[in-house]
Amino acid sequence: MPPREKEVSAQDESLFLETDEGAKVGHLFAQLKMRWENIISSITGKKEEVSQENQKMKEIAAIMKTFDNGVVEEEEEEESLWVDSATFDVVISCIIILNAFIIGLETDLRRDASSREPGWIVAEVLFLLAFLTEVALKIYYHTWRWIFDSFANVLTVFICFMAFIDCTILNPIGASGVLRMFSMFRIVGISRLYKVIKKYRQLDELRLLLQSLKDSMQTLFWTVVLLIVVLYIAAVILTQQIGHNVAVYGNYRKLSGGWDHEELFGTVGRSMFTLMQVMTLDSWCSKVVRHVAVNQWYMVAFFCIFLLITTFGIMNILVSVIVEKTLAASMQNKQRLRLREEKAQRAELDSIKEIFLISDTDGSNSLDLEEFLAAMKNPEVQWRMKMLELPVAETEKLFGVIDGDGSQTLSYNDFIQGCAKLKGFAMSKDMLAVMAQADALAGKMDLMADALAESERMVAGLDEITLRISRRFDSAVLGSRRRIANTVGGSKPIVPPKRDGPGGDNVPLSVGNRPNLPQFPDLLK
Repeated sequence: MPPREKEVSAQDESLFLETDEGAKVGHLFAQLKMRWENIISSITGKKEEVSQENQKMKEIAAIMKTFDNGVVEEEEEEESLWVDSATFDVVISCIIILNAFIIGLETDLRRDASSREPGWIVAEVLFLLAFLTEVALKIYYHTWRWIFDSFANVLTVFICFMAFIDCTILNPIGASGVLRMFSMFRIVGISRLYKVIKKYRQLDELRLLLQSLKDSMQTLFWTVVLLIVVLYIAAVILTQQIGHNVAVYGNYRKLSGGWDHEELFGTVGRSMFTLMQVMTLDSWCSKVVRHVAVNQWYMVAFFCIFLLITTFGIMNILVSVIVEKTLAASMQNKQRLRLREEKAQRAELDSIKEIFLISDTDGSNSLDLEEFLAAMKNPEVQWRMKMLELPVAETEKLFGVIDGDGSQTLSYNDFIQGCAKLKGFAMSKDMLAVMAQADALAGKMDLMADALAESERMVAGLDEITLRISRRFDSAVLGSRRRIANTVGGSKPIVPPKRDGPGGDNVPLSVGNRPNLPQFPDLLK
């Protein structure tokens, strides 16, 4: 690396580490984690030579991973081993739950602790074999270094070892059940389902709950520490003022009918337990404070201050922190879903590009109808179209829909945008474009209506002119036909013109020689 780049990277690293106090803590955690990895590597004999620059980059990456509150899209890791697959984790989790249920059922039904029925022993052996098989498979595929990869793995191996000792050594000598209860701690192994829950959107609520609890564990720990300190200080004060105050509470047990100050505040431990009852508001006034107020009225102020600090202070702050973590997890989930949708859209766009490149056989960067129809016979193109949920059967109609201007030729951008619009949701700009096209089409329809009206007017005028010509020249045409017929004299096959009058061809034969009188009006109408 050049000196200038080293200087810039050193400055960036110093800014990253010194701008936030939390980054210093992250630096410490990153160093501890890398030292632990180095110890494991030295034990297993697989220590790799890492340069100082790579060491710093790994350290910074560990800090970012520890204190990054933003959302990073989690790449779905392809499980190379079947023992690391989600199916294997689900099966083992079901076995753990069934084992816990069997232990509880045996505890409830078994009355005699000295003897056990063979059915319970067989079930215990089967569960032990299942757990030993899991550990053996993990060690076989990941080597024995897998044991030290996480605390959950160490706990799993320890519980299996305890169950093995209980089943093979303690059970034959009649001392079973002592170490068997350690199997209940295997319920912690269900936490492996968290990575399975993250893959299904139907379980987002459960994932949010688990994520918020996971993020709040540090807050819960320090809350418990703070409560213990407050309870201890208050317990010391109450033990001196109430528990050891025989002069005030010596005869009060008889007067109150059994309320004993030594039972509640005799020692620091008893005082802490009583204060925990007061903090949880469990009969705190009727069973504790009222009796104290009868003898020492000023202690009421002490209990009020204690409740304000613990119940209405620390506990409400704890609830608010958990709610804040839940809301933060919800926001991260929304951003994660948005990133997943963007990733899916990018994959769809790449697939559409592949369809265009396969269809464009002549390399003209444009696609006509013949090339598109020929490409639709390609199985790969059909598979990609089905994956994009685009209609494959009606290819000509699909091409016409994408070809909005009717040019029978699609450019690269037109094909990509058209397929993307067919696949995705309608956006506001697309709706505006449709509205603009509809307005343009409505204008064209108005022009067509005006043209049709003008054509109808011209046809009506033509009919009127034709009628006038017919009325003016009918007699001349008929006379010309008659002269032609008389001139020919039957020498040529010609249709003679029709005769008018009573004996004409247009008059029925029943008329006879009657004159052709005008029609009289109908007087009944």
